[in-house]
Amino acid sequence: MAVELKPRRPRPSWHKLTVSRVRALTEDAVEVTLAVPEPLRPAFDFKPGQHLTFQRDEPDGAEVRRSYSLASTPRELAEHGTLRLGIRSIPKGTFSGYANRQLHPGDVLEVLPPLGHFWTEIRPDRHYASVVAGSGITPIIAIATAALEAGATVTLLYSNRCEDTTMFAEELRELQRVHGPRLRLHHIRTRTEGATELLTGRLTPERLGEFLDTVVDAAAIDEWFLCGPYEMVLGLKEVLENAGAGEIHTELYTV
Repeated sequence: MAVELKPRRPRPSWHKLTVSRVRALTEDAVEVTLAVPEPLRPAFDFKPGQHLTFQRDEPDGAEVRRSYSLASTPRELAEHGTLRLGIRSIPKGTFSGYANRQLHPGDVLEVLPPLGHFWTEIRPDRHYASVVAGSGITPIIAIATAALEAGATVTLLYSNRCEDTTMFAEELRELQRVHGPRLRLHHIRTRTEGATELLTGRLTPERLGEFLDTVVDAAAIDEWFLCGPYEMVLGLKEVLENAGAGEIHTELYTV
């Protein structure tokens, strides 16, 4: 009996990419832009929502690998040859601390091509919704930008301590300016007063339930994207499932 063997997929290879820009987003977060040479652009093509993995040797010889989501879109890679990521410094975060305090334009990083399953095939006739906390906005802004550019509608519920800790706030304002009512953006503030009582306080399952009762009809959303800490994502997913939501994508994130 003949057995047909499927060819093995080649393992992804590490590539060296040069940092072209490091921009402060908040006091503890930066946007890192990488320049991708034209011959490598096919290898680094990606779906909005995917991530890059970095490898770095510490002074003591320890090898550190960390993954960070892409904030840019495939169109930006094709037109400008750049990839952008948002990196928030976390306590004892070896790579995140390095990126926020020591990384400079001209530095070279070892990077794996994009990976990850937190994405969908963007369609212009769909309504995408996201519920996200803190730095979890990074993959979401890539998804939202690509969806809006395609002609889709996006609802975004975004939780932060205050306006000063909000990553990509400027980019979100520009998306609202350009795409108008097709971006329905709702900021939740946990340490300061939000625009309404509903948008003030922790993003709990109960609060999302109120949001669905008064602001968004879960049945009107085609796909949901949840990005944040484990307990938050798990609780919000249960609320959406009970409300009869459609397809739900989840990504766990240190915020």
